[in-house]
Amino acid sequence: MHKDYSKYQVSDYLIDDYFVDSMLNPTEDSEAFWKENIDSGKIEINEFISAFMNLKSLHENKPNVPDERIELLLERISTTNKSKNKRICRFKYIRYAAVACSIVGIISLSVFSYLKIQQKNTNQQIAEFAKENIIHTKQPSNEIQLISGKQTIDVQGVQAKVEYDGNGKLKVNKQTVEVNQMAIDEKSPIIYNQLRVPYGKRAFLTLSDGTLLWVNTGTTVIYPTTFAKDKREIYVEGEVYAEVFHDAKHPFIIKTEKIEVQVLGTVFNVTAYKEDKQTNVVLVHGSVAVKPQSGKSTVIKPNQLFAYTDRASTLRTVDIENYTSWHDGIYIFHNEPIEDILLRLSRYYNVTMKLPSNPSGISCSGKLELKDDLKQLLDGLSEIAPLSYGEKNNEYKIKFE
Repeated sequence: MHKDYSKYQVSDYLIDDYFVDSMLNPTEDSEAFWKENIDSGKIEINEFISAFMNLKSLHENKPNVPDERIELLLERISTTNKSKNKRICRFKYIRYAAVACSIVGIISLSVFSYLKIQQKNTNQQIAEFAKENIIHTKQPSNEIQLISGKQTIDVQGVQAKVEYDGNGKLKVNKQTVEVNQMAIDEKSPIIYNQLRVPYGKRAFLTLSDGTLLWVNTGTTVIYPTTFAKDKREIYVEGEVYAEVFHDAKHPFIIKTEKIEVQVLGTVFNVTAYKEDKQTNVVLVHGSVAVKPQSGKSTVIKPNQLFAYTDRASTLRTVDIENYTSWHDGIYIFHNEPIEDILLRLSRYYNVTMKLPSNPSGISCSGKLELKDDLKQLLDGLSEIAPLSYGEKNNEYKIKFE
């Protein structure tokens, strides 16, 4: 009969014979046991993952560490646990985020992996690159732009389909495109591509690993042509709906200005517009770990929304369709402030909305077909809310009755 692992911490796992043996030499029974504990929430998943990562790291590095040193380390851990003064002697460890696979309802040990310490510099690289290269003001060109190194490709049309194969070869709207993979400067030897989607337009991006991204209006995505051997990482400003290709050995990371989302394979939506006070992550399938720049990592489950502001973060259950239907051309809103609805429409249709300075206090619920003409949508809104509007030179002046 197995022990009760509900109160186990990292150091407890590392001196538990069953845990160590089942991690290094897994069987169907041991995987089923840990899967049941994870699915039912009987164990603290962050402690479990951190223990697994430490054990994995220790095991992989064993040729460089004498056996007696490993035995001494484990002995010290054991002594620490038996000590009455645990708060003085604490086992120090690296805490990794928990991640889970993309198959709905299935969580197994094979979906957990870790980020090596050496990735820190690379993580900073893409964030620094984004900070220096993302253009927040309106672009001189109102076309969708694909930028690779010093080369810029304008893609005409309201929507674009950008696809990379496993070798990094590029197709834009099904046409093969040759790009000059030249780094911008010596400081950035890694070649990052940028897909810039202006307001009023949208794009569909297939990354070289098979991950699918629906890129919403007013969004910039930064990504490498092909991913590094140890991990997959992109940067997003704006909104994307992602179906991440499952690869247990290569965690997928989405970085934004304020949060980081870690995942192996799953379906979720990230909203991180520069001008918005709140950054949202909504999970459709699988499991992801969201980590703000300052704060602890939070594992979210399907149908949950993680919302982050500079003041606080919250986690709650939501109707995910309200947050993800845009990638199907539908905008669903439930008890949402009308100002937020109008802001979303102004982004989607690339127009200016002039709103009264004072909040209206009006909230609305409904569904809008984003393929319809904007005036039709505003006419529909005016039927359920006390508002009127006037339009001149693509600028809409809103008045609340």
